[in-house]
Amino acid sequence: MTVALIFVAFMLLLGLILRQRVGIFRWLYIPSSVIAGAIGLVVIQAVLMGPNDASAISWARDLAQTLSSWPGFLIAIVFAGMLLERKPAPIRQRVQGVARQGLMVWIIVLGQTAVGLTATWLLVQPFYDVPNAFGMLIETGFAGGHGTAAAMGEVFKHPTIELAGGLELGTLMATVGLVYGVVTGILWINVAIRFGWVDPHMTKASLKSQAATDERHQPEPIGYSAISREAIDPLLVQMVWLTVAFGIGMLMQACVVSAAVWWDAGTTPQLAKDAASGQLAQRLTASSVLDFPLFIYTLFGGLAVRRVMEGLGLGHLIDSSTINRLTSAAMDILVVAAIASLNLVATQALLVPFTVLLISGAIWVGVCLLVISRRVLPAEHWFQLGLINYGMSTGTTATGFVLLRVIDPELESGAAEDYALAAPLSAPFIGGGILTVALPLIVLQQIPIAISALGMIAMVFVLTVIGIRWRATPAQPDSSSL
Repeated sequence: MTVALIFVAFMLLLGLILRQRVGIFRWLYIPSSVIAGAIGLVVIQAVLMGPNDASAISWARDLAQTLSSWPGFLIAIVFAGMLLERKPAPIRQRVQGVARQGLMVWIIVLGQTAVGLTATWLLVQPFYDVPNAFGMLIETGFAGGHGTAAAMGEVFKHPTIELAGGLELGTLMATVGLVYGVVTGILWINVAIRFGWVDPHMTKASLKSQAATDERHQPEPIGYSAISREAIDPLLVQMVWLTVAFGIGMLMQACVVSAAVWWDAGTTPQLAKDAASGQLAQRLTASSVLDFPLFIYTLFGGLAVRRVMEGLGLGHLIDSSTINRLTSAAMDILVVAAIASLNLVATQALLVPFTVLLISGAIWVGVCLLVISRRVLPAEHWFQLGLINYGMSTGTTATGFVLLRVIDPELESGAAEDYALAAPLSAPFIGGGILTVALPLIVLQQIPIAISALGMIAMVFVLTVIGIRWRATPAQPDSSSL
C-alpha cells in the first residue's frame, strides 16, 4: 500500500508538470490525473515486458494488483460525499431521469449482444467455425469487464458451447475495452466541447487554466467555515462525516447481503451438474441478485448522515466545499489507479473474428453515446450521463468516472446520482448478471443464430423507440404543487 501511494504521488507530479509544459494536453482538455495514469501504465508495462528480472517483475505485478483494487473503494468514497455535501433534489424530480438511465443501460447492453450476434452470423461464421455464443463476447468484455469474463469462461467451456479460449477472449475484450474507452472517451469529450454539448468552462482543464492565468486568484482554505479550530481540526471533522457515511454504506451492504445469504441457506439449492450450470445457479441466488456495488449503499449513507445532522440542528457543521474537495481528491487518485493498473497481456487466439466483434462493439457504443443518449437521457445532462455509460459499457464504472471527471469535476450535473440510483434496474440482470449467463446456455445454442440476432435487434429497437417517445412526451404538472 505504501509503495503504491508513493508511486501514485510521483505519477501525479509528473502528470501535473507535463500538463503545464505541454500545450497539447491543455488543448485536448486532458487532466493531469489521466496523464499520470498513462505514465504509470507505461512504467508498469515496461517493467513487466523488460529484462527478465524476477524481483522487478514481482514488484510491478504487486503494484498493478494493488492499484486495481482501489477504484471500487474510491468510487464508494465519491458517492458517500454526493448527498452529504448537498441536498438531493426532490424524488419526484429524479424519477424520470433515473428511469431513463435504467432504460438506456438496457439499450446499450442488449445492443452489444445484438451487434455481436449479428456480426457473428453475417461476418464470422461464414469463415470461422465458432459457436453462436461467440457473439456474447462484446457484452462479456465491454459491459461485463474482467470479473464477468472470468465467470463466462466457465460458461463458454460448457459441452453445448465449447468455445475454445473463451476465458482468454473475454479477458482480452475487457482489456481492450478499458483502453479504448479512455482514449476515445477523451476524443468524444473534445467533440462535445467544440460542438457546445457541454460548457467548456465546466471542465477541470479550463478551471485550472483560468486559475493559472488570473493573477488575482487566491486559493481559499478549506474546512474553516463549519467549526472552530479550538474544538477539532476543521478538515478532520469533514473527513469524519465522510468516513461515517462510508461506514453506514458498508453496514447497509453487509446487512442486505447477510439477509440474502440467510435466505439462500433456507432454500434447497439445486446441485449444479457442471461449472457452467453453477455459474447460472449462482446468478439466481438472492445473495447474487442483491449484491449491488458498494457505491450504491454509500450514496444513501451520505444522505443518512445529512438527514440526521439536520434533524439534530447541526447541519451547518457539514462543510459542502470541503467534502467536495475531499471527493475530488479521491477521484483524481481513482483515475491514476484505474489507468495505471490496466492489464494489457492477453491471448491472440482468433484474432481476426475477435477484431470483427471489437470493431462492431466500438461502433455501437459510439452510436449509443452520440446519437441515442441525447434522445433518451435527460436533456440537462445527457452527455455527462452518457459518458458514465460509455465507460461502463467499455469496461468498468471507474472508466466512466475517469471521463466524467474531465467535464464535471465537481459532480454537479446530477448525472452521477442518476447513474447510481438506476444501477439496481440493470446490474443483477445484464452486463454480467442473470441474463448474461443464461442466454448462451439456454437460448443461443438451441435457436438458430439468425433468429436470435433478429429477435435481439427487434428488442433493442423497441426499447429505443420507447425511450425516444418518452423523452418527447411533455412532463405532466405535479398536481400536489397546484
